[in-house]
Amino acid sequence: MKDYDTLTRSTLPQDRDPLVIELVFDTPQSQVSVQDRVSVSLPGADVQAQAVFDADADRFHFISFPDIDPHGQEPQIFAFARSMRVPLKAAEANPVLPDSLYGAAHVGNESLFAFCETPRDSSLPFGWHHPRVKTPLAWAQTRGRGSKVAVIDTGYTDHNELHDVIETRGQWNFVENDDDARDRFSGGFLKNPGHGTLVASVIASRGSADMNGNTSAPGGVTGTAPEAKVLPIRAIRSVVDMTQRRIPAAITHAVGQKADVIVMALGGPTRVASTEQALRDAVAAGTVIVCAAGNCYPSVVFPAAYAAMGICTAVAALQPDKRPWLKTGHGPEVSFAAYGEHVWGAAKNNASDPDAGIRASQGTTLATSMIGGIAALWVASHGGRDALRIKAQAAGTTVQAMWVHCATHSMSRPAEWGGASNLGAGIIDALAVLDAPLPTGAESPAAPGPDATSTLNVLVTHLAGQDIIAAAEVTPEMSEYASEILWLSFRRGARARISESEGGTEAILGEDSITFGLQSALSDKPALGALLGAG
Repeated sequence: MKDYDTLTRSTLPQDRDPLVIELVFDTPQSQVSVQDRVSVSLPGADVQAQAVFDADADRFHFISFPDIDPHGQEPQIFAFARSMRVPLKAAEANPVLPDSLYGAAHVGNESLFAFCETPRDSSLPFGWHHPRVKTPLAWAQTRGRGSKVAVIDTGYTDHNELHDVIETRGQWNFVENDDDARDRFSGGFLKNPGHGTLVASVIASRGSADMNGNTSAPGGVTGTAPEAKVLPIRAIRSVVDMTQRRIPAAITHAVGQKADVIVMALGGPTRVASTEQALRDAVAAGTVIVCAAGNCYPSVVFPAAYAAMGICTAVAALQPDKRPWLKTGHGPEVSFAAYGEHVWGAAKNNASDPDAGIRASQGTTLATSMIGGIAALWVASHGGRDALRIKAQAAGTTVQAMWVHCATHSMSRPAEWGGASNLGAGIIDALAVLDAPLPTGAESPAAPGPDATSTLNVLVTHLAGQDIIAAAEVTPEMSEYASEILWLSFRRGARARISESEGGTEAILGEDSITFGLQSALSDKPALGALLGAG
C-alpha cells in the first residue's frame, strides 16, 4: 500500500477524530481476522480494526489510524483507501471523512458562515410555528405521553427547557464511552454549540401553545410533543466538525432502548455504508427515523439522503411565509418540509451560559426537531412502536412507511413553492397526520430489503438528482471512485452556495483536488467531469 506513505502523520488534538476507513465485505468477517490482514498489509503501522455491529462476524469494519489527521489531505486518503481494498479482500474501502459545514448555522458566528445564515428575527412569538403545523389541535388527541424519542447528537445539558424531558435510563455517550450523555462543550474554535439541547427542546419542551403562537409555562419554548421523553445519545462532539463514525452504533443503541422515534439533525457528504445498514435494521424493528436534509449543501446530506430507500424521513426547512428557507438542502430525496427559520429553542452554547436562555434559531435542525415531535405524537396515537409494528407486518410494510404515508396523506405543495418538487410532498400538518388512516393492502409500500446497497448505487441515485446525463455516464467500473465522486459533488455544491453569498469561498472552502486515478477515469465522461470540475 504505497499510498500510505503519502499521508502526513502527527499527534492529533484530543478533541479531533483521526482518519477512519470503512471496509465493507461481501460476507461477514471477524474483527480479529480483519485486524490481522491490516497488520500484515501495513507492518508496523499504528492501526486499529473494529467491527461495527458484531466482533465475531460482520460485513462492516472501521479501520482507525490514530496518528493521521484526515483534514486537508482528502485526495491522498481516497487513493490510499482504494489501495487497501484488494489486499484486504474487501468489496469497498471508503474514507469516513469529517464534515465541517452542516452545523454552521448554529454556531452564532454570522460573519464567518454567512453563506449558511439568513438574517435573524426575534420578533415572532415563542410558539408562532405551532398554529402553522396545527399542534394545538393535535394535542386534543395526544401530547406524546408514552413516546420515547432518541436524539442522536452532542448530548444534553441542564436547562430549564429540558425539565422533565430527559430519559436518563438508557442514555449513552459514544464519544467518551460512558453512560453519561451530557454535552461536554468541547473547547476550541467553533466546537460545540450545545446542539443536542436545542433539538430536545423543540421536540419536547414542556408547556403548551395556543392558535396565536403564545406559549405557557413552565418554559418559554413548547415542543411539538410536550409530554414525550427524549433519550439523549451523545455520538458527536459538534455538528460543525463531525464524523459518522459513531452513528451506526448510536442507531443500534436507540433501537435496543426501544426508542419509538430517532431524530438526527446532523449530516454530511460522506456515505457510510454501515449507517445505511443500521437504518435498515432500525426500520425493520419498527422505529421511525427523522433526518435533516442539511443546511450548507444544496443537495440532501447523509443520512437523510437514504430517505429515497424508505429507511428514513428527509426534512427540508421553510421560512415563516412557507417559502423555502434560502439555505435548506433540497432534492428528490426530501420527504416533506416544516418551518426552520426564526424558530425558538433552548440556547446554551457554553457550560457557563444560563439555564434559561432561549433564542430564535434557523436551519433544517429546527424543522427536523419539529417533525420528530409530531412523529412521537403519531406513534403515541397508535399505541406505541410495538403495536404499530404488528400492524405494519400484517400489511407487509414498515412503521416508517406507514408514518410517511400518514404524514403525506392529503398533503399538497403550497403555491409559495412556485411548483417546485424538491422540497417534498408539502408542509407537515400534525392534525392531518393523526387523522390519517393507516395504509392497508395496495396502499402499503413494500418493506425495503435487509441489506445495505453498494456505494455505486448510492452515487447513481445522488447524481440523478443533479444531472441525469452525468448519472448515465457512471459505469460499474467506476465503483472504485464512487465515494470520492460523492464527496466532490457535495463539495462543489457547497462551493456554489458560498459563491451565491458575499464571496469568501476560498477562505471557507478551498478548491478540492481530484485524484489521478479519478481524473483518468473521467477522461471519456464529459458530463460527469464537468459536474465535478475536472480540468
